[in-house]
Amino acid sequence: MAARLSIKLAAGSGPTFGVDDLACAAATHLGTWADLGLDVTWTPVHGGVAAMQAVLDGRVDASYGGLGPVLRFRSEGQPVRIVVSMARGLAQNLVVQKRITSTEQLRGCSWALDGFGALSHHMARLLVRSLGIAETEIKWEAVGPPPERISRLLADTIDVSLIRVEEAISLDLDASNSLHNLLGYADLKRLVPVQPHGVLATLEAYEKSHPEELHRLARGVIQASRLLHEDFAAFRKVYDHHVSVKVPDEHVRRIWTQERESGGFAVNGELTERHWSAQMALFFELNPSMKRIEREAVIAPQFVVQSLGEIGRVAGADAA
Repeated sequence: MAARLSIKLAAGSGPTFGVDDLACAAATHLGTWADLGLDVTWTPVHGGVAAMQAVLDGRVDASYGGLGPVLRFRSEGQPVRIVVSMARGLAQNLVVQKRITSTEQLRGCSWALDGFGALSHHMARLLVRSLGIAETEIKWEAVGPPPERISRLLADTIDVSLIRVEEAISLDLDASNSLHNLLGYADLKRLVPVQPHGVLATLEAYEKSHPEELHRLARGVIQASRLLHEDFAAFRKVYDHHVSVKVPDEHVRRIWTQERESGGFAVNGELTERHWSAQMALFFELNPSMKRIEREAVIAPQFVVQSLGEIGRVAGADAA
């Protein structure tokens, strides 16, 4: 490998990671970036919009956050580009007050979001649409990241929120609270098969001037995703170090199995045309007033293509 390079990365997940954020954590903790000669400096921010804004402001070189903010910024004319996918969906459950026992009772409920336009909002909008509920029948509230949303749920000042799967399991196992999981991981996957997820993104200028940094960034994430997919011990090592909410051992293995069997890990970097055509169609259906963009305008595939040329494709939902 040539001389070491460095890159500054904004983390939209903030200071903590969930299961669907783990590829970046794994790339650091398992050393796939370091082994490629890439030194990554993290700047935690709250949400994908803030992460992408940090790139536009020149504070960092690239960002990790939900795909929605990147598509929105690009549709508004900002020169942002997606380099590689971090995952292929979200590992979340729908947590509600125990008085809510059916999806029909979600009409009129207050629903906590990370922020408007954030990943939690994007997924929630897809979910209520799938359930046949109008968005105007939900009382949306921008509350903040998972700790704030959980606090509001526990205080019973909010009715509903999508919560990271490990946090939802912990809440469900605690009989002292008034919460339960109305829709689990499998339910959400059935209702919203094409889910929003995390991506690494940068600016066109950085893409042109720092191709090697972005190649190593993409390859390291792909290798980390493969380790998480293939090896429970690697998944457990990263989970124990980076995921703050602990659940019993059998639940950790179940989470890994669900992610693996559903194709949640982006083992080939997930920039396939089929997947992204579906993602973008859904996004612009939800946001009809936004200027539509072509996939080629927002996807920079060359770094994933180069990486897969070096390490090969593997079997997976994003194999072709």
